[in-house]
Amino acid sequence: MAGAPHNPVILKAGKKTYEKHCAECHHHERYGLVGPPLLPEYFGRKKDKDIQAAILEGLPATNMPPFKDKLSEKDVKALIAYIKSPVDKPIWGVEQMRDTWQISYFGLDEKKPKFDMTNFFMIVEGGKGTVHFMDGDRFKLLGAVEVGAIHGGPKFGRDLRYSFAVSRGGWIVKYDLIDFREVGRIRGGISTRNIAVSSDNKYLAQVNLLPKNIVIIDAFTMKPKEIIDPEATPGAVYALKSRGVFVVSLKDKAEILVINDKTLKVQRIKIDQPFTDFFIDPSERYLIGTSRGSDHFSVIDLVKSKVTKKVQSQGGMPHLASAAVWKNSKGTFAAFPHIGKPEISIIEMYTWQDKGKVKTKGAGFFARTHDKIRQIWADTGTDTIQIIDKDSLKVVKEIVPQKGKRAMHIEFNKDGSRALVSVWEDDGEVVIYNTKNFKVVKRMPFKKPVGKYNATNKRF
Repeated sequence: MAGAPHNPVILKAGKKTYEKHCAECHHHERYGLVGPPLLPEYFGRKKDKDIQAAILEGLPATNMPPFKDKLSEKDVKALIAYIKSPVDKPIWGVEQMRDTWQISYFGLDEKKPKFDMTNFFMIVEGGKGTVHFMDGDRFKLLGAVEVGAIHGGPKFGRDLRYSFAVSRGGWIVKYDLIDFREVGRIRGGISTRNIAVSSDNKYLAQVNLLPKNIVIIDAFTMKPKEIIDPEATPGAVYALKSRGVFVVSLKDKAEILVINDKTLKVQRIKIDQPFTDFFIDPSERYLIGTSRGSDHFSVIDLVKSKVTKKVQSQGGMPHLASAAVWKNSKGTFAAFPHIGKPEISIIEMYTWQDKGKVKTKGAGFFARTHDKIRQIWADTGTDTIQIIDKDSLKVVKEIVPQKGKRAMHIEFNKDGSRALVSVWEDDGEVVIYNTKNFKVVKRMPFKKPVGKYNATNKRF
């Protein structure tokens, strides 16, 4: 289907097919309604053949029906060309947001939780667009809410009374973690990257790819407070509690934004490269980031507001956001995988020195650890999780949750005694392990469980 997006005849035919079969669920302007937005920013790097399969066969457990009996191959080709064509200056302002605002109640009453909320979990079931809520002491599911396709992880409110989840289509859903019911929702954008909760629990910051902006939402009322123009394409937002700020990366401009989460005043820090990916050190003073195709990562000192170190990075792009960070008597260290390369790099934090590499079974995406365990758990893009000793930096154990099925994303409970691993398949599951003897404690079936998030371990 190469070249089709620029052919005006094909685009016109695709638009006609879209208006007849798709607009009712996906919006006349492709912004999304009951179905997700159908725009280039939403599809990302999804291949045409995968989009074609969804159109022809439909998507199980969703409202998306199959169209194989209604559309010809030519129709599908034109439709894909049209929905992957850009939208010129999409309009989604405060008025449009307010039209989507829904609220059930404001939850002014104070209630005591029945569970240890510091050991609470959210589990994202990607195959159904659902976020589940689980007691981390008994690993018992207590509630769930339908959100839609999710890219960034859901967030806990600072008081652990509420959680907030955002769909790729821009919907933010607020959920009561004591009464286990949805409080409200609002659509703050057309295509969204992620959200963050302010240090005082008052605001949510929503980073949108369409329109290119940062929307500040009142976390109590779920109404829009302010729209910030980043003057570039925003990449991701995280909240630094100790500093009382949101930090926002930009995908196509060598700057980061630091937003005071009370006054909403914006500070711009010039850096040496746009950040495609970054992570935050435990002290919340440094951002460590890189861009796709770069030969180094950059260390940004938020106190000095400048780049203070450039560290050469060999091989594939480091997936810094998944870095595992730990301390011992020798210092503070970070381990991170490389996208597309079967290895994990280790650096010493604050000296920024390379401390070696660990070859892995395959190119993984996540490395995780906990202060109370001696190992790093890393996925490998295969059915195997490899467990690496923090001192020797050797692989000391391999576990296979389900043979032949992809295992990915590790999360720990509050005390590190249990590790939760996803089997990322339609007939997948979350497998819970004892971190001392590596035996299976429990298996919980889910359809493509994307991520698990513990209230104590989920920092930003």
